[in-house]
Amino acid sequence: MQRPNAPVTRHVKVAIMEESELVVHGLRAMLEPHSALVTVVSHRVDGPAPLCDLTLYEPHRRTAGVRPAPQRFPTRMVAFGWDCSPEAVSTEMSRGAAGFVSKWLPARRLVWNLLQIADGRVVVDAWTGQAEAEKAAAEKWPLTQRETEVLSMIAAGKANREIAEETNLSINSVKSYIRGAYSKIEVTSRSQAVLWAIQHGLLMSPEPEGPRPRLAAHAAR
Repeated sequence: MQRPNAPVTRHVKVAIMEESELVVHGLRAMLEPHSALVTVVSHRVDGPAPLCDLTLYEPHRRTAGVRPAPQRFPTRMVAFGWDCSPEAVSTEMSRGAAGFVSKWLPARRLVWNLLQIADGRVVVDAWTGQAEAEKAAAEKWPLTQRETEVLSMIAAGKANREIAEETNLSINSVKSYIRGAYSKIEVTSRSQAVLWAIQHGLLMSPEPEGPRPRLAAHAAR
């Protein structure tokens, strides 16, 4: 499945409003494998803003000797912090930040977000990487296994009768599962259901030797 709204590939220069050399050098090393897309440029907090596409800053810096982020943003600023609570995100976005990205993000995901923001999109990625959060998200999957199977077959373009034949269900049972799935994901048409299935990673792996489809892993991300 292709990512939607892929940004135009270009080189993005990113400055960091940070006085800690450890943080600056750490982020520069983290992004080095992706230097064809993103590079970190030098930025002295007490000096003029460098020529760059984006500036990363940590919200609410109140440590002694560290200047907080400006009340008015001179360039496209991106909040970059550990606190990804809804309150923290809404505060920075209301101040005019071009995006909010978590310090928990792996390099590839961070690069993708920065490219999106540099391309003019508003991005909020508060992912924390905690196993408990991932487990909780999985437990919130709204569909039963059968509803998931039927919906994935709809996304594959199969008609109700084809679904009935491949799952050994009656046509009325198929319709019942479809109605149940539609109600849970809050859609009212087949096209909306297909879009929801694609967005939530419902894919089907081909299984030519058997009548039953095999579902690939799905995740609500």
